[in-house]
Amino acid sequence: MVRRFCLLLMALCALLCGGCGDLPDVSDPVSEPPLPPVSDVPSGIQVFSLAYSHDDTLNPFSATTEVNLNLTRLLYDSLTVLGEGFVPQPSLAAQVTVPDPTHLVATLREGAVFSDGSAVTATDVAKSFQAAKASENYQALLANVAAAKGNDKQRQITFTLTSADPNGLACLTFPVVKAATLTAEPAKAPLGGGAYVYESTDTGARLVDNPHHPASPRYTVSLRHLPNSAAMYYALSSGDVTYYFDDLSEGELPRVTGANRSVAMNDLVYLGVNGYSGKLADATVRRAVSGLLDRSAIVKSAYSDWALASAMPFHPGWQAVASYDAPSTARDLDGAMTLLDAAGCKAVGGVRLSLELIYCTDRADRSKVAELVRSQLEGGGIAVTPVPLKKEEYLQRLNSGKYDLYLGEIHLTADMSLRPFLQGGGTAYGIQRYGAAGTAYGQYLSGEASLEAFLAAFAEDMPYIPLCWRNGLAAFDRRLTAVTPTGYDPYYGLAEWK
Repeated sequence: MVRRFCLLLMALCALLCGGCGDLPDVSDPVSEPPLPPVSDVPSGIQVFSLAYSHDDTLNPFSATTEVNLNLTRLLYDSLTVLGEGFVPQPSLAAQVTVPDPTHLVATLREGAVFSDGSAVTATDVAKSFQAAKASENYQALLANVAAAKGNDKQRQITFTLTSADPNGLACLTFPVVKAATLTAEPAKAPLGGGAYVYESTDTGARLVDNPHHPASPRYTVSLRHLPNSAAMYYALSSGDVTYYFDDLSEGELPRVTGANRSVAMNDLVYLGVNGYSGKLADATVRRAVSGLLDRSAIVKSAYSDWALASAMPFHPGWQAVASYDAPSTARDLDGAMTLLDAAGCKAVGGVRLSLELIYCTDRADRSKVAELVRSQLEGGGIAVTPVPLKKEEYLQRLNSGKYDLYLGEIHLTADMSLRPFLQGGGTAYGIQRYGAAGTAYGQYLSGEASLEAFLAAFAEDMPYIPLCWRNGLAAFDRRLTAVTPTGYDPYYGLAEWK
């Protein structure tokens, strides 16, 4: 898997439109044989060196490494792209209309072409959707998009949603490829229309300017085969790599000597709650548990401040929630005590409640978070026993419901979908399916309730407890003065970097 999340096991339906058909025969796929690392790159910033894996592919539908999947964003365009504030913006699409709550109609912009100069067609988009839907890399993003039907004459593609989604435009960020070059061979990549084109040379691999793309990249990109993060950081410090991005999903913050910046990631670390277990079935108790947590202390101690403390179910940087007052991340001991009293949690020997917290031992930071949660809840009279488990046993316990609290993490898809939590998805452990938050979320999706109304219902119900949103790390040559990566595209705006 490109991202390793101990919890993220979404059960997704791969519903395909009856008119989509099978993938076409391959006419001219781009071959990507294993290549040695580049060794004779001209000096100077005009050659922009990036890490990649020649043991993997640059096919966006079959790439298995994070570094190569990120690079595909330079080779392939999409109907929409996510900019600052996680807001979808038109790219290949001139516009996207919403004729009704379960349909999106994208109209291709004039002049949209692939790197060979051929026009992007509605059929290309529909076939690309089919390939993306079948790919592990995009299944989660397209979980609520059932089908795509292209109309080449009108240059339009109609997407059918399984259920209403006010943020559905963000789902149109899957890569669009030339349908005739789609291939089932994972080592070969179809033709794209991004700002760059892959090129094999006698000395290695590189990305060169796509002359048919609206952007005009200022750099030729040299690709360096680097097998792991340690090698990538060493290459950066030695000047062999100009820029490197790490989503920090390994749970460790590397030492970086050079310019760097944090990148807001849509990766939520949260405390899962078994809403069917004893006192935790009472929303008052769940709110008390949340109130006892000092999220800023967790961010500082467990993540060295490379995270954003938050009690919101959405990333505070998402533009849609920017105008709402974010709930406090500070510890509210008095308020929590009042809630516990109201719920009848009386102290016996100084202990109001005894709970078990399970967590997966796949990353070092998880044990740090678990210990901080234990310590903070203990100060409010809640005795917590952290239980470290290997992944298989951890998942077994979750599936069996034998836990009180669990530590989880999820990467929210571009449409900010909470369906995995609130509508019976793969992270709905312990959540009351028809609880107040789930009901309000369904009403928000259908347009019956506002986003503000859902946020209020969530804060009152607290079906799970957000702790923080992890950051990623962009490290780069000090000569770069304008670097604009986002959590969904580490190379966002690369053509304009200076």
